[in-house]
Formats: sequence, structure tokens, C-alpha cells
Amino acid sequence: MKKTITAYCFASGHIDFGNTLPEGAIALAQGEEKLVRDIITVTARLSRLDNVTLFVPGVPEARNQREGITAVAHYIQRLGKDNQAGFRALGA
Repeated sequence: MKKTITAYCFASGHIDFGNTLPEGAIALAQGEEKLVRDIITVTARLSRLDNVTLFVPGVPEARNQREGITAVAHYIQRLGKDNQAGFRALGA
């Protein structure tokens, strides 16, 4: 059986992965670990500071929380286009 994980983000747009959803985090997608990591890595934005840290596109640039949450919603909709066996965008 393949390991299942959840991709999630925080208000800053920083994306992380885990078996549980931390308090205050927003779930983005879940499924088989390799598939979730691969899809998120390809669709997320890399940090301009370290070129490694993943962010929800549009959140770091958002002028306010409303724009930030709108960017998260658009990103989840975008992830929904990749729904398949082993990957599911949450809320899409």
C-alpha cells in the first residue's frame, strides 16, 4: 500500500506536506505521496529567496487576506484539473 499524505498551506502561502493537518493550515490536496509531491512541485511557485520553498501562486504577492484566500481557492481549482487515482484536490 502506498503512503498517503496531505499537501497544505498556511496564511503566508507556504506549502508543506504531512500525515496530519496542522492547526491553522488549509488542506490543498491528498493522495499517494509521490504523486501529491510531484503535482504540487510542478504547480506551486518557488520562493525567490531560496528557490526551494514552495508557495501557493499569488499568495505572497497578495495585498490583503482576501486576495490571499482567493489565490488559494484558484490554486485548489487548478489542482482539481489533475484529479486522478491517487490524487485529489480538496474542495475542488
